[in-house]
Amino acid sequence: MSLDALARSCPIGAEFRQIHAYEAEIDLVAVRSSKAFTRVFQFKVVALHGNIVVSERPVGNTLPACCPERHINMDGSFCIGLRAGEGISEETAPAWWRKLQAFALWQETAAEVGFWPREAQLSHGDAGDVELAAERAAAEIGLRDDYREAVAFDTGLVAAGVRKVNAETGLIRNGRNACVCGRTDRRGRPLLRRDCHADGLGCPIVLEHRRRVMIDEYWQALRGHVVCCGTMHECPLRDGRQLYR
Repeated sequence: MSLDALARSCPIGAEFRQIHAYEAEIDLVAVRSSKAFTRVFQFKVVALHGNIVVSERPVGNTLPACCPERHINMDGSFCIGLRAGEGISEETAPAWWRKLQAFALWQETAAEVGFWPREAQLSHGDAGDVELAAERAAAEIGLRDDYREAVAFDTGLVAAGVRKVNAETGLIRNGRNACVCGRTDRRGRPLLRRDCHADGLGCPIVLEHRRRVMIDEYWQALRGHVVCCGTMHECPLRDGRQLYR
């Protein structure tokens, strides 16, 4: 059982109490970089269909009941990492605990300064998979830093390339030209814009455009269903803006 694996790997600073076969409670204190302790976080953990779901106990007690920018879902569950709760075993349980401890630290940062730590960011929903794919594609051609700059600040080579994408096709305009990302084929010949996205890992510029569309769709789907908690300075729900359109 995944809960048993978590119980056996419970770290110092956490108390794990199993309520029944599919539910447990966690009291957790994380350690800041300054060596100071965080507050005591009270969590509930549920094993559901082979997945570990964690939330505050009770939902909305000290954390927002829902805040996408703080990675708290509409049902109060946490997103502590992409598919972090899937397939928990003796081998993966320690990594799950580390992610939960980091999540607690980042919640403290968010509460104090109104921003989620940039180094801990990953796009919401399915856009997270696209972001990882784009980063791998960028790293393959030496553009990883450029890609991270595009995601974080909308500047640099990749961001400039995104502005050349045709919104209707999702591909870079002027398809007969060499791709903006600079990818080449096995013979060192520049790949054309119309071909780059389909070669190997794909074009990081095309993937980044797709990620941005998905992010805007994500926020649009939440409007009218989620009320901004007011704790984050750059939350799109605060002023109804879209990030990329």
